[in-house]
Amino acid sequence: MKKRMFTALVHNQNGILTRLMGIFTKHQYQIESLAVAVYPELKEVSKMSVVLEVEDDHRFLQLLKQVNKQIDVLYVSDSPDDHAINRELVYIKKLLI
Repeated sequence: MKKRMFTALVHNQNGILTRLMGIFTKHQYQIESLAVAVYPELKEVSKMSVVLEVEDDHRFLQLLKQVNKQIDVLYVSDSPDDHAINRELVYIKKLLI
């Protein structure tokens, strides 16, 4: 298994995290890491970074399409590079401190 990361910009609405976690559960993905931070400039938008354990790239791309179809999701981006995953997680940890 390999790790894949994606980031999503979402509206700060009640239930968005629950809906997205429901999609992960439905497709039986193991969440390695989850970080959510509010953009300082845009209080109504959050950036969600998720690292998943992936066996099949095709299934992962299907998951991204389903996440992107959600009403409160503004943008979804795939980050296949391992260095980008670590860099993104460090950036989010700095925002939270």
